[in-house]
Order: sequence, then structure tokens, then C-alpha cells
Amino acid sequence: MAEREIVIDSEIVYEGPIFSIETQQVTLYNGQQAGRDIVRHVPAIAVIAFTDDDHIIVEKQYRATIGDFILEIPAGKLDERDFDQPEHAVTRELNEELRMTAGSISRVMGFFETVGFSDAYMHIYVARDLQPVDEAEQLPRDLGESLDLVTMSYDEMKALFDAGQLNDQKTIVAFLYWSYLRG
Repeated sequence: MAEREIVIDSEIVYEGPIFSIETQQVTLYNGQQAGRDIVRHVPAIAVIAFTDDDHIIVEKQYRATIGDFILEIPAGKLDERDFDQPEHAVTRELNEELRMTAGSISRVMGFFETVGFSDAYMHIYVARDLQPVDEAEQLPRDLGESLDLVTMSYDEMKALFDAGQLNDQKTIVAFLYWSYLRG
């Protein structure tokens, strides 16, 4: 039977704007002690932005963490304005990144991204009935955010998935959900 660990000591060793790092000492089910390093990350949202039933908008952008470009669905972290209503972050990210607004937004699911070392949680939403945002109402992009917007068909996304070239977790989840919708 799975047993809960008991935290006997905890300390935040780093605190930044997006995440903090906590070290813990725990007592295991067998009485032994172990250490845990945990990344505490603010929740995030990601958006499957449908232009129609057969096309979504993805972003190609450089990610320093992998030292390369990646195709991914739009996403962003929640801030103090969004914690009770993540849909606000969806609306903001659609504006900032896609320069779009949505006629309908619905939550699909949520998941923990990397439970082996982080409590990072991501909400996945679907946005439909997209319309361009007036230039005067466009929100500024994040500092250094440079991206290309790509409209992809289901078949194009499936070809990337089949070739093992779709390698962003949230985008894979989005593709699998899209596949589920298609039956």
C-alpha cells in the first residue's frame, strides 16, 4: 500500500518571480529520512486556439531552456489577477501572443506537468470564434518574446506527431485532445 511521507523540515532556498525552490527533509514509511528538492511554480494556462474545426494556431519560438526553437500552443502563467479565474489569463495570452480575442473559451482539463520535482499545474482551454484585436487594444508582449504564428491543420499536426517531431508536452496534450474530438 502506498504511504504518505511526513515533512519534518522545510526551507525555501530560492524565491523568484515565477518559481521558488524548497528543500524538505521527510520521514518515509519505513522510518528512514530522505531529502526532497521541490520547484514551486505558479499555475499556468495553455490554449488550443481553433480557427476552424480543422486548424489551430501554434507558435514557433526560441526557448533558452532547450537552446532551440519549438512549436507550441499559446501559454502563459497566472498572476494575481487570474488565480480565481484562469480564463482571464486565457484572454490576456490570446491578446498578447496571437493578437486575437475569442467568442468562446472553455476549460478542457488540467494536469501536473512534472510531479517528480515540481508542483507546476497547467489548465488547458479551447478558444473558438477568434477575431483580431484592434491595434489600439493590443497588450504588450513579454520582454524578449519573439514568435512566429503558424496555422496548422490537423493532418499537419498529426504528421509531426507521427514523426516524433511534436515534442512540447502541452502541445502533445492538445493534439491528443484534438484527436479525441475528431473521434
